[in-house]
Amino acid sequence: MKIRSITIGLDPGFPLKTARITHAGRFAQEVKTICEAEGLAVQTLRLATPPFPQYLAGCSPAAVLRFAQELEACCLANGLDYCALGPVDPGLPEEQKFVDLLPDLIAGTEAVFVSARLGNGDQVPTRPVTQTIAGVMRKIADVTPDGFGNLRFAAGIHIRTQTPFFPAAFHTGTPAVSLALEAADVVASVAQPDLSPAGLVARIQQAFEHQLRPLEQRLKRLEPQPFRFAGFDLSPAPGPESSIAWAIERISASPFGSPGTLAAAALVTAALKATVLDQCGYCGLMLPVLEDAGLAERNNQGKISLPQLLTYSAVCGTGLDTIPLAGNVSQQHLMGLLSDVGALGWKLQKPLSVRVLPIPGKQVGEMTTFDFPYFVNTQIMDVS
Repeated sequence: MKIRSITIGLDPGFPLKTARITHAGRFAQEVKTICEAEGLAVQTLRLATPPFPQYLAGCSPAAVLRFAQELEACCLANGLDYCALGPVDPGLPEEQKFVDLLPDLIAGTEAVFVSARLGNGDQVPTRPVTQTIAGVMRKIADVTPDGFGNLRFAAGIHIRTQTPFFPAAFHTGTPAVSLALEAADVVASVAQPDLSPAGLVARIQQAFEHQLRPLEQRLKRLEPQPFRFAGFDLSPAPGPESSIAWAIERISASPFGSPGTLAAAALVTAALKATVLDQCGYCGLMLPVLEDAGLAERNNQGKISLPQLLTYSAVCGTGLDTIPLAGNVSQQHLMGLLSDVGALGWKLQKPLSVRVLPIPGKQVGEMTTFDFPYFVNTQIMDVS
């Protein structure tokens, strides 16, 4: 297990209150030291703000971009690797100027993440909303090399405050700290096909509690601090050396994508929800195709498809994540993916998001060629 992210949530102020960012960076370093003392390596330190249309409401698009660049520089100067500005709402006319700015905001920064709301969760996302978000995804693909900017943009529904995973992260309320995990290896280490469902859930639950309870106790002892402990997002994200697909296959005793995959995914999620640890964010199974060696390999073998991943989202985690798509993917197909994920989130009242990467010049079946340490290159997936 590793800590994928220590995410500090606070209001950065406008004009930017640099002292707040400095304080956040110091506190994140303090939390990192505690994590490492507990034997948990930390990958990144991050900052999440409230939805930026709230505190930049009176700004021009140019001023918003300047602020994002200033915040990015301040974060990097204080040891914070990335910052998330929170979501915009395409359904609100007063936020349309922020929606229109998103491609330029991504193209004009390197460490800034943003997101868009798929709706307020009380109905299936509307056509104007999905059409707008799909258009943003296509524009980001066009204005960033290899469409890589879409790594820093997602659309979500029912996303909770203090979610530490990016791009969906945002903050509300008093300053807080939340932790995201890279823990596919923990699931794999206890997964056995001959265990009963109850036995498997208990073993996964115990493994997470055993590794994280001492850290949780130490972080709670930091209170009262300016940054309250908001909890762990227990989603067992994969990493370059670990695969949630291989863990699922140990449970189902069959290749990922075969019958039994859905049941195995449901059991893992049930185990995460059953822990007595303080929880935040998604707390479900993540299936990021470009970030998981096992998923990438099964994709190359034709074992998984987007409809399958959508089905698994009904019982597990984040929706559709880091999906490589052809550069000429149609607006209609993107809208369909957004509508389907939004419908699942609405019906099940759970947090789900969509992060896809249309890659200009690439066709279905061709290999991606990203040079990024957290990506595993794989074949472009077919939307149709």
